[in-house]
Amino acid sequence: MKIVIVGGSIAAYTAYKRIKQIDKNIELKILSKENSKPYSKMLLPYMLNGKVNMFYEEIDDNDIVINSEATSIDTQNKTVKTKNNDVFEYDKLLIATGADAYIPTFVGNYSKESIIGIRYLSDIEKLNKRLSKCKDKHIVLVGAGLVTLEMAWALVKKGFSITFIVRSNRILSQILDKKSADILEKYIENNYPVKFIKENDIESIEENKDNLHITLTTGNTLKSCAVIVGKGVRPNIEFLKDTKLFNEKGIIIDSFMQTVDKDIYAAGDVTLFDDVIQNKKTRHAIWPTAVYQATIAAKNILGIKQKSLSELSRNILPVFNLNIFSGGASNTENELETYTIENGLEYRKIAIKNGKLKGFIIVGDLRNYGIYTYVAQRQINISDNINELLYGTLTQEHVKNK
Repeated sequence: MKIVIVGGSIAAYTAYKRIKQIDKNIELKILSKENSKPYSKMLLPYMLNGKVNMFYEEIDDNDIVINSEATSIDTQNKTVKTKNNDVFEYDKLLIATGADAYIPTFVGNYSKESIIGIRYLSDIEKLNKRLSKCKDKHIVLVGAGLVTLEMAWALVKKGFSITFIVRSNRILSQILDKKSADILEKYIENNYPVKFIKENDIESIEENKDNLHITLTTGNTLKSCAVIVGKGVRPNIEFLKDTKLFNEKGIIIDSFMQTVDKDIYAAGDVTLFDDVIQNKKTRHAIWPTAVYQATIAAKNILGIKQKSLSELSRNILPVFNLNIFSGGASNTENELETYTIENGLEYRKIAIKNGKLKGFIIVGDLRNYGIYTYVAQRQINISDNINELLYGTLTQEHVKNK
């Protein structure tokens, strides 16, 4: 059997590794559009402060074709064509092309190199060139999501001051409520050279000798050496336009990671998958989902039938040395019973409906954090354990028979 994996993401690497563990002699090719082996994109911000061991060296050189971006798929003849006009045959195909940063177009005169979305090694290389010429050591970031906050933390450690331009009324608006966002914002601004300008946007940008003169919608002006953008991602699916797999929001997959074509599977940021809370197909552009989906896909590709659980959108990371963990319907309260604890920098919130956990936000102490994912993903009734869950003392032993 010939297997082709399109993409160089963590999903591609995980599927490759799992397939080779099951059958080390199977014929397999990874087609990556980048000029290197797959690597951990989560570590990109840390590259600003020195070399990081981020490459997945376990991939055999004979199993990967770099600089080989897929441009089309012939599902009838089971072939993948690349930009180099190479054609690869497959019996089973896994699409793990991930998603790219959305880069908006601003009014004004500026170079493309000055507006940067952090998704690839080349983005870090481009940013480092800008930083090396930056005399004022000030950077503007647009959008206050997970990636831009991690980039800001790396830049602060490098000696830069930061201004965030945030369209909404709070940072991390997709995963935090107003209360938890306010706690995080105040903590960051009080302890680091960071400022958040909320409910605002960039009106125009003019570039002059590597300096950007930025005008906001309110008329205020800023200077920056570069603009780092984190305003969402778009799935890499252009090469699928002539196939029945194409969907602008992502590739629809079932609980076996199978697409509408029985011989084509997909995993990671490029997919639309069942969401346990929203009860519909949703894109989960997060690391744990990509790893989980790729593992399930690998087994099913090899004929080892395994059905996956519906996914739970969640995020966990330290933001400027303060831990946050959120998941599900974390920033909404419609028709939900909410329970909260607030104590200084610690904030805990759970949202319940019909005795089942629908969302949670934790800032600070992440004790026993895995139980939140466990009970939410399985929709276990925790009516009798609400206090234990809120305070982080609930364990799987409490709920294993429910």
